[in-house]
Amino acid sequence: MNAGTATELRFDFEHARASLPVSRLCGECDVPTNRIPRLLSAMALGQTLETSFSGTTYHLARAGMAAHKLEGCFSLCSDEARLRSVQIRGGLWKLMRVLRMETTAGFKFTSACLDEVWPRHIESLAGANVISNFQLYGREFFKRRRSLDIGAYFYIDGTLTEYFESYGQYDVANIDPSTMRHAIELEREGYQSADGIVVMSKLSAQTLREVYRVPQEKISIVVPGANIADQAIEDAQDLPISSQSGDFVLGFVGLYPLRKGLDRLARATQILRARGLPIRLRVIGTSPDELKQMDGVECLGIISKRRDPGVFVNAIRGVHLGCLLSRSELAGIAMVEFLRVGVPILGTRVGGATDILEGGGSLAVSPHIAPEELAEVIADVYRDQSRYEVLRSEAIARSGWASWRRAVDQLDRVLPC
Repeated sequence: MNAGTATELRFDFEHARASLPVSRLCGECDVPTNRIPRLLSAMALGQTLETSFSGTTYHLARAGMAAHKLEGCFSLCSDEARLRSVQIRGGLWKLMRVLRMETTAGFKFTSACLDEVWPRHIESLAGANVISNFQLYGREFFKRRRSLDIGAYFYIDGTLTEYFESYGQYDVANIDPSTMRHAIELEREGYQSADGIVVMSKLSAQTLREVYRVPQEKISIVVPGANIADQAIEDAQDLPISSQSGDFVLGFVGLYPLRKGLDRLARATQILRARGLPIRLRVIGTSPDELKQMDGVECLGIISKRRDPGVFVNAIRGVHLGCLLSRSELAGIAMVEFLRVGVPILGTRVGGATDILEGGGSLAVSPHIAPEELAEVIADVYRDQSRYEVLRSEAIARSGWASWRRAVDQLDRVLPC
C-alpha cells in the first residue's frame, strides 16, 4: 500500500470520545509525531465492543495502543450504545421483509443500517485513518469521507462471498439470498473505493483479486494473533497446568460446534477410548447436550477472555493438542490461541486455517477427514512421544508469532504513516 499524505484536518480525540457511541481511545500525546491517528472500527450490532468479531477488534486495539501503532477502536452501534433510530429502522426493514415473505436476518449487511449509523458520527472521525474489521462501510460513508480527510481501510478475516458461501449452511443459514446479493454489491463498491485492504489469509487475497477485481497493490495479508491479553499469558506462567494426570488431552475452542468439527473430534475420542487409549477431550465454548454426557469429555462452557482471562489461559494450557477440525473457516483464531500458550495444533486445510498451519507446531488434515481416520492421526501422535516433543517445541517457538504484537508490527508496515 502506498503511504498516505499529511491530512489537512486534525483528528480531535476529545470530540471523538464525547461523540462516538462507544470507543476505547488513547491520549492525543501518545500519537507519534507526524502520523495520522489509526482507529479500528467494529460492527458490534447486538454485541459489545469487547465481544464483537470474537474480540478481535478489542484485543488488536489494545496491542496496537500499547505499541503506539494504533490509537484505539470504536463502534457506532452496540449493546453499550443502542441507537433508537437504528432499532426503528431495523424493525421497519424486518417488517417489510415479513410482508414479502422473506427472512429477516442480516440487517447489519444493508444500506438501511449502514447509512443510518455512519452519517451521524462521521464528522467525529475527521482527520483519522479508519480500519474496519467489518466488510462494509456503506455508500454514505464513501460520499463524505474524502471531504473530511478520513482514510478508509479494511482488516478482515474474509470477504462476504467467502462468508456467505462457506458458512451458508451453518452460521448464516437464515439470511435471504437477496440480502446477500445487496451486501456483496456494497462490499464490491467499498473495496474499489478504499485506500487499502488487509486480509488474514492468502485465500481471501486471491478472492479479492479474482472475484472482486481488486488490484494486487491494494491488498496485504496479515495473519491474526491470539485474542488473549499478554498479561494473562504472563500471569499464567506461575499457575499449575490444569490437565488430567496421565491422560493425553485434546482441546477444542469454539461457538459453532458443527462447522468447527466438534462432532467428529468427539467421535474420534470415543474410538480411541474404546481401544483403551487414555485420550480425553476438553471443550471450551458451545457443546451439544449429548456431548456433555459422553465418557472422556469435559465441557467447560463459554469462558470470557475479558472477565476471566486467567481461567481461559489455564484451560487451554492444560491440553496436549489443540484441535480445530473445521469444515469451513475464514481465520481459525482458536488455533493461534493454542500456539500462543505453546500447545501444538491439529487442524483442517481449509480457508484461513491453512496459513496458520504452515508455520510448524502443527498437524494438517483434510477438511473431509472421517472420525476413524482422525482417530488414527491422534493415536500416532500419542504413541510417538519424540514426534510430539518436536511439535511441542515448535509450538513454543511460535508463541511470540501468535501474539497481536507481531500482527500490529505487520499492520504498521502496510498502513500509511
